[in-house]
Amino acid sequence: MPKKILFIEDDEGFFNIFSVPLKMKGYDVVHVSDGALGVEKAISEKPDLILLDIVLPGTSGLDILKELRERPESKDAKIVMLTNFGSDENINKAMEYGANDYLMKYNIVPSELPDKIAILMGEASGAGIKVTQ
Repeated sequence: MPKKILFIEDDEGFFNIFSVPLKMKGYDVVHVSDGALGVEKAISEKPDLILLDIVLPGTSGLDILKELRERPESKDAKIVMLTNFGSDENINKAMEYGANDYLMKYNIVPSELPDKIAILMGEASGAGIKVTQ
């Protein structure tokens, strides 16, 4: 059974750019563009990993991260922030709230994302690949 990734991203273009390589590597990618729906999907779908943007309609990805970590159903989920907002404040808050990693969209080649995800899910070694950028 393929590993499932929940991608919470409101920009359809970014979703398409980053999801294609994941799908090509055999991941099942579920997409939601709204934060509140993302929390519901995280609980109902039980993904192996969540990719979470910070800027979303209605609520911040950081607030979603905090909520997911507070819920027993999702407190242990692997959550990676994938965003364009790399301020020290956002990074520190995300790590404080329990993000497993923080990736900048403009620092990652979409075709490299599946390798980074595989490392985070324990499917590959990290030899030669820097996970946090």
